[in-house]
Amino acid sequence: MAANVKKKVPVTTHLYEDQVDMLNKIAKELQVTKAVLFRNAVEQLLKKYEEKQLDIGIK
Repeated sequence: MAANVKKKVPVTTHLYEDQVDMLNKIAKELQVTKAVLFRNAVEQLLKKYEEKQLDIGIK
């Protein structure tokens, strides 16, 4: 396996019903899966958190 290939692993989470409904609507409109939306959201969250850590000198 190449060093730059990311391995996907299953994750289970619990969401509110209205959140799932909205995710389904967005996924359908964008013609992507909910998994794509989740990966995108997590990536943005991690980037924001990392930037915050850098701003306060943790890393």
